Amino acid sequence: MRVIRAAAFAVLCVLCAAPAFGAGVGERAAAFEGDTLAGERFRLADSLGKRAILLKFGSIYCSTCVSSLEDISRIQKRFKSSDLQIVGVNLDVYGLARVRRFYRGYANLIKYPMVIDEKLAASRPFDIQSIPAHVIIDKQGVIRFVSTGASDEDLKILEEALGKIIRGETGIEKLAKELPLQVFLPINFTKTVQDSMYVVGKAKRGARVTLALNGGSRQTVTVMRDLFYVRTPLSLGSNYLEVSVTDPVGGKLNQGVVIFREPKMGSGIESPFPLYRFHTERNEAPCRACHNMSPPEQGAQGFATATQFCLGCHRELTGQRQVHGPITIGGCSPCHQFNSRPNRYEVIAQGQDLCFKCHDEKRKDLIKSFLHGPMSAGLCTICHSPHASSEKYQLRRYVGDLCVMCHEAMKTVSFRKVVHKPVSDGACIGCHESHSSDRNDNFVKKPGNDLCFSCHAGVNRTSHAHPYGIPPKKERQIKLDKDGNLICVSCHEVHAGDESKLLVKGGCAKCHS
Repeated sequence: MRVIRAAAFAVLCVLCAAPAFGAGVGERAAAFEGDTLAGERFRLADSLGKRAILLKFGSIYCSTCVSSLEDISRIQKRFKSSDLQIVGVNLDVYGLARVRRFYRGYANLIKYPMVIDEKLAASRPFDIQSIPAHVIIDKQGVIRFVSTGASDEDLKILEEALGKIIRGETGIEKLAKELPLQVFLPINFTKTVQDSMYVVGKAKRGARVTLALNGGSRQTVTVMRDLFYVRTPLSLGSNYLEVSVTDPVGGKLNQGVVIFREPKMGSGIESPFPLYRFHTERNEAPCRACHNMSPPEQGAQGFATATQFCLGCHRELTGQRQVHGPITIGGCSPCHQFNSRPNRYEVIAQGQDLCFKCHDEKRKDLIKSFLHGPMSAGLCTICHSPHASSEKYQLRRYVGDLCVMCHEAMKTVSFRKVVHKPVSDGACIGCHESHSSDRNDNFVKKPGNDLCFSCHAGVNRTSHAHPYGIPPKKERQIKLDKDGNLICVSCHEVHAGDESKLLVKGGCAKCHS
């Protein structure tokens, strides 16, 4: 972690931790393998036991990692190649062609193997918690020193540790220092399907910690009892969560997390990262110093006591107008297993099977011929919040806003000159079924003109100037019913248009010259 002064360029540090503990100081180094920038196969085992090894973990998106390339080059020149082997490990798992192009610009500095850690097989065994990170392995293949950051002080200590290890001196442990800012959770280079999560870390008591999401929106919290936590929303795809705290001399200490949010259904936004789960024994460990992480036994008070225990952290799940029934009546236990392992609080069933335990009447929607995508995938929580919402039926958003999250083409409709009132009101379910249908016609509630007449009841053959229900006099490129007769949508746009009365493009002149 680097100290940044006012005139310095902003640092992008990222965590790179693994769900399992890695080898630490005093343990034998894991002999990983990987392909280098040059496309050659690198095996750490070929260097272990022959000379000291310095592993440099970094990323092209971490400015500190990039700026320290020159410092590592200088360190390499100071020691003999027979005494020291430097190995670079790049942690970028996307856009490898760009990574290779980027490093070609630093070919004069990188005179050592640069391994592309595409599957994080090199960084996970060492349990790297942030980058730039450095691991020194002695001639016997034992890890002797681990450091984080690349400030002048960090590099000075690193160089001193290298010298001591190469010369066989003792006292290396005295060079280690405690990081003034640490982000514990979430684990970096993991993924989630949740739309928000807690970021938990450690800093000096009373300090003001700022979290920035993807370089944009910011939240600030005060450190309590040396720990801080803040909940942040997540966007689909990659999320860079940068945490910073100001030091006593005005510099900034930065650390960040990269976490990927996948959609609950569909494809195109995917990640090879492992799934992140908070409630594991390891992840809960930093919290246990201040919090009781074990829920109380459920006795005569039913689920109420256990639910209040959960709401101690998850208060935001019930702070809205529509709260899911089990929470208010039965608590969290009807859906979550309090004693599940290794991941705690797993749901008792997956997808719609969990929902059907109470909403069994909705099973009938599955036997219809055509199913809405989320219904077909068995993912009710695409549209409905399982905990609470400000909308009816616990919809995640107002109906109109919710639908266009998937049906993106409808976003442009509001820019047309004339918009159908149900569309402008966001009342999609006034015309469309939300779960399933027996007809293949975009889930509309009624076929043909019957749907239009549900609202436009005053329209009939005598009151409407233009005939309908009969075939057109000439063949036209217009919509007709299955019998070839004129219907409402033969002349009118369904959602929006640029002509008065939602007439199709060209209006009456399209047919009547």
